[in-house]
Amino acid sequence: MMRIGIIGAGAMGQLFGARLKAAGNNVVLVDVSQNTIDMLNSKGVTIRTASSEVHVPVSASFATNVQDTIDLVIVFTKGFHTKTAVASVKHLFHEETLGLTLQNGVGNEQVLLKELGQERTLAGMTDFPADRLGCGIIVSADYGHVVLGDAVPAERVSPAATAVAGILDSAGLNTVTHPDVRIPVWEKLIFNTVMNTIGGATGITVGETGHVDSARKLAEQIFTEAIAVATACGIEVSEENIRNSLCNAFESHADHKTSMTADVEAGFPTEIETIGGAVEAAGKERGIETPLLSVLCDVIRLRTLTRN
Repeated sequence: MMRIGIIGAGAMGQLFGARLKAAGNNVVLVDVSQNTIDMLNSKGVTIRTASSEVHVPVSASFATNVQDTIDLVIVFTKGFHTKTAVASVKHLFHEETLGLTLQNGVGNEQVLLKELGQERTLAGMTDFPADRLGCGIIVSADYGHVVLGDAVPAERVSPAATAVAGILDSAGLNTVTHPDVRIPVWEKLIFNTVMNTIGGATGITVGETGHVDSARKLAEQIFTEAIAVATACGIEVSEENIRNSLCNAFESHADHKTSMTADVEAGFPTEIETIGGAVEAAGKERGIETPLLSVLCDVIRLRTLTRN
C-alpha cells in the first residue's frame, strides 16, 4: 500500500484523492483552507457520475500537521501556488518519494525537479472533469483518462512512471504512460490556451468561442500561434487531437465558462502565466512571435489587476 499526499484539495484533488483512497491506498489531502479540511474530515467525498454515486471517507490536514512521510506526492494546486505548496510538504519527503504534477499548464514540473531530481519527478495530464457541487460532492464523468511519464523524457519509460501509472489505473483513473509526456501535456496546454485566453479576456462561454464567428477566428489564430511555438520547441503535437478536443468542448460544454474566466470575473489571480503566458514565453525564447496570444494574455493580466 502506498502512502499518497494530494497537495491541493480542490475539485480535482478531491476526485483523485477519493478514487485512490477507495482503491486501498493510504491518502492524505493537504490544503490551506480550514473550512475545506473540516468539511472533508467530517463529510468525506461523494463522487457523482452519470452511472454511479460513491461516498469515500477521507483524511485532510494542513501540511504542518502531517507527520508521516509520503511515497508519492501529487500536486493539484493552481500553478502560481506550486512553489509554496511543494515547499510546505518537504518535511514529508524521504529518499524515494516520487512527485507527480497533473496540473494545468507547464513549468510546474520544474519545482518538483528541483526538490526531487530527475529520476523521481513525473508529469502528465488528465481530462477527467471535476466540479464541486458543495459539501464534498464532486460531479465527474464515466469517461476520462490520465497520461503520465518522466518529466525529463528518456529512451524508455522509467519503472517509477510505470508503477505510478499502475496505481492510478487500479483506482479507475484510466492511466497510461507516454515516452515523451511533453506531447500530451502540450496538446492540453494548447487546448487550454485557446479556451482560457479567449474566455478570460472576453467573458464568453465555451460554446460561444466555437460558434460566434469573431471568436472562432480568434481561436483559429491562437491555435496557429501555439502550434508554431510547440513546433519550435521540438514537441510533435497532433493538431488533429487538439482540434477534436476543441470541437468536442464547443459542442458538449457549450454553456460552460472556463476556470480562468471565472477567476477573472471574481477578481482572483489566474493561471495565465502557466497556460497562455507559458506559450508566449516559450515563443519569445525561440524567436516565434505570438501577437494575438500576447495581446489576450495582457488583457487578462490587466483585467485581474484592475479588479484587485
